[in-house]
Amino acid sequence: MTDWSATTLVQVADDYDREMGDNNAPLDSRFGRYLAQRLDDLWDEDRTDPKAFLVWAWNVATPPIMSPGYVRIRPDLGTVRLIESQYDGRLLVQIETPIQHGQLARDVRPPYDVRDWEADRYAFSSDRSHLPLQPPEDESKPALLLAATLRLPADDWTLHKPAGTWPVEELLIDDAKQAVAVAVAGINRIAGHRVAKLVGDEGGHW
Repeated sequence: MTDWSATTLVQVADDYDREMGDNNAPLDSRFGRYLAQRLDDLWDEDRTDPKAFLVWAWNVATPPIMSPGYVRIRPDLGTVRLIESQYDGRLLVQIETPIQHGQLARDVRPPYDVRDWEADRYAFSSDRSHLPLQPPEDESKPALLLAATLRLPADDWTLHKPAGTWPVEELLIDDAKQAVAVAVAGINRIAGHRVAKLVGDEGGHW
């Protein structure tokens, strides 16, 4: 079971990945099957480029390609993506998340009565926190559904350098898992405290 906190935004589900492999062998990997199926999406010149390889591996590891993903995104958030800036090519973390009215400062909350995002009461969580948010079930009244997009540069990450050629699939899987692990640690470090002040108990104090 995944344990979340205010500053933990993404986690690797490695145990689940092995459990869902075809034969439960130590090196068997559901993530690996998806990587092999999507390898043609990675340009030859990008196979040894740490940034391009990471963006490709991250896309494979997260929804909608893998669902549930090899990388799990905290349920109350939207998407967590890695992209390259169209202006200078730097690596960016892009987090999109719903924002409930109560997470805004009082003087900027909606001045009239409208419905808000609601927690999915059918979703499972051991502590009933960080539940996914959805539009209100009662759609007979107006709703104002707000969302935020946070973009952060990842300039100080030490990216994993992939081999570029993989005689056996296990070597590709190992490169991808090491690349993704760097991103998971980096995202939680540079974005966790910012998201904590945007949503949750600290919401409105940013």
